[in-house]
Amino acid sequence: MSAEESDRALEKEPLARRRKVLKAAAALAALGMGRPRWMDCTADASAGLKSSGQASGELYIMPLWEEGLDVPAIWHAEGAKQIAKLKKQLGPGNRYNRLGFASIYSAGNLELLENQLKVMQQHQVHRGVIFAMQTHNNGLVNPDADLRNYQWRLDGKTWAGMPGTHRGRDALVVTPSRYATAVRLEMARKAAAWAADVKRASSAYPGIIAAINFAIEEELAIGGSVNTKYLGDYSPFAIAEFRDWLRHRGMYAPGGAYSGQGAGEPIVGALVRRHGRLVSRFYDHPSPDRASDGGPSFNETFGTRFKTWTLAYWDPVQFPKPITDKAFNPSPRSGPGFTDGGFDAPRVINHSRWWHAWDWTYQDNHNHFPPGNPRHPAYGFRQVLVANFVRDLGNMLINNGLDSKLLYSHQIPAECLGDAPAGRMRALSSASTIWSGYLPQNGHLGITRFGTLDTSLVTQYSRNWGIFEWHPAPNTPAHSPALYNATTRDLKKFVSHGCRLLFPGWWHVDRVGKTFPLNDSAFAKAIKDFLAKQPDHPHQSVGGL
Repeated sequence: MSAEESDRALEKEPLARRRKVLKAAAALAALGMGRPRWMDCTADASAGLKSSGQASGELYIMPLWEEGLDVPAIWHAEGAKQIAKLKKQLGPGNRYNRLGFASIYSAGNLELLENQLKVMQQHQVHRGVIFAMQTHNNGLVNPDADLRNYQWRLDGKTWAGMPGTHRGRDALVVTPSRYATAVRLEMARKAAAWAADVKRASSAYPGIIAAINFAIEEELAIGGSVNTKYLGDYSPFAIAEFRDWLRHRGMYAPGGAYSGQGAGEPIVGALVRRHGRLVSRFYDHPSPDRASDGGPSFNETFGTRFKTWTLAYWDPVQFPKPITDKAFNPSPRSGPGFTDGGFDAPRVINHSRWWHAWDWTYQDNHNHFPPGNPRHPAYGFRQVLVANFVRDLGNMLINNGLDSKLLYSHQIPAECLGDAPAGRMRALSSASTIWSGYLPQNGHLGITRFGTLDTSLVTQYSRNWGIFEWHPAPNTPAHSPALYNATTRDLKKFVSHGCRLLFPGWWHVDRVGKTFPLNDSAFAKAIKDFLAKQPDHPHQSVGGL
């Protein structure tokens, strides 16, 4: 089936099916999310969301106090006391060096949030709010509604994850694909509810919420860090999106929801002009083995042997019905779900051009970034999936009225995981990158980091960044000089290179953390001494920001 035939496939569906699909498409359009190719996508979800992204010069240090901000009884009993303790241990701060607490906020707890902001306003401290939405451990969709909404794996045998494990980051992990309509609708619904609470609380107590942090460590399923056969994401939705991303079709076509966001020239070669727009040279090729312009075919370019653009397994147009039978075969060789010669994602890990179109892992490429880095890095589609999930979620929050200047992501800097086998495998499996923490909407970048950091890895993308789970020396004794020295070293380096938000972890009421000592430790003492030396004027970054 050609792309054009796929575009018309919906017209052949029964009326009830068409109505159901068009109803879902209308819902997506109303949310400003665009629609898959087989829903005639037209909206541009990213238009008009730019902001300056310039560093304000203010530094916010807001320890993660999960047990206190999440539990009403603890907050009401301890809130004011712990704010006083915070000021005693970290210092009073000043106009450009501010303190507060941060934690995950769950929609529906508006009364608690408003009370926290009221008390924080009285004590002149701030609140960091975290929106805990990511594809792992989340429950974004009904697990029985359509098994295509989960990440399928490289081995072509499983969609549920590694056997015998229920780790939240590998078992039943949802696909981040833009083509998974049910997932995206649920993302939008939850984002709208969460944003409504935060917007209302912010309006009542303006300026107290200093940062909106979201998408906690979005990554692909981590089973591949143990065994590469469990690498995700081989869901039909993700592979259909991969195909269209390479061809600039569907959502990535001119006029589509994500027009201009398809694979770039380092991956697909020189672009060609069609309908007044530059597109992939495979845009109007009738099949992967036949070019329409006299140039090399898709197969000749990538060394593949496909005969049709229809997916080899469970093409969403060819087999539109949801998969609900948990005994189904993800990669049948005949019968329902199978298309002979159909398109598929790479399943052999190597350094071929085809694999790099699918994946570019820093460690597996001699610790090199892809072509075009940092302005337009030609990461593989797996890395793009992760980055797009984060940015699309940011758009949803902005579209629901939240101030884009407050938004930061919260990504694993897989480049920092090292070259040892465990680090290399986790980087490959995760597909998370520092780049995936960059938000084009405002120029901000957010990561997790335990230990020191080569700041050039971050500043190549942004000079307004933050670390939203931070500890300079985990497992160090609470009163060790080494902890004090590591904290001082990193604060000086980070802040002078554009770090503007730090969420140290973790604050406790009645104890000192063993793995992450913070309150009543040399970590707190070093922060206090650092802040005491900061004059009451904006921080300047190396390089002029």
